[in-house]
Amino acid sequence: MRNKFIVLLLVMLIVVFSGCIQSDIGKINDLSSKINANLKNGDNYYNNAAEGINEFSLDSASTNCDKALSEFKLAKSSADEGLKYAQNSNDAVFINYMKYSVEEIDLRITATQELKEAIPLLKVKNNSTGNAHITLANQYMDKSLQYKYKKDVLVKNNPSKFKK
Repeated sequence: MRNKFIVLLLVMLIVVFSGCIQSDIGKINDLSSKINANLKNGDNYYNNAAEGINEFSLDSASTNCDKALSEFKLAKSSADEGLKYAQNSNDAVFINYMKYSVEEIDLRITATQELKEAIPLLKVKNNSTGNAHITLANQYMDKSLQYKYKKDVLVKNNPSKFKK
């Protein structure tokens, strides 16, 4: 009788533990959807800001930078939360995915800040310094795409771990 009780207790613990892991994975998948939506919105605002700069519509560019930063910061908050869930799950694929997400978002935030710093410089015709910030913004955004690619490879190589 005692052995049956121990076996039953072990089965219950395994079920509870596996439920906790799945719960963390489910939360990561939910957060990933939010992150991707925020990144898409942030990218749209960032691109609108870049177009505004190219058209010398600097007030509009500044507003779009602010909106992009807001979206990227929302994505960052969700990615930080997702990284905690990934670490709790002890799943290397999810840990790497969330680490790449955090790195990608940090670079997009930095790129947007550089773009925003260019605007007041361009307003006062300090074009060389303004353009230097634009160049840095482009470099940071390009580097963020490397992390997006790493995430895409993880998803491609582990399709069963990611919901469509």
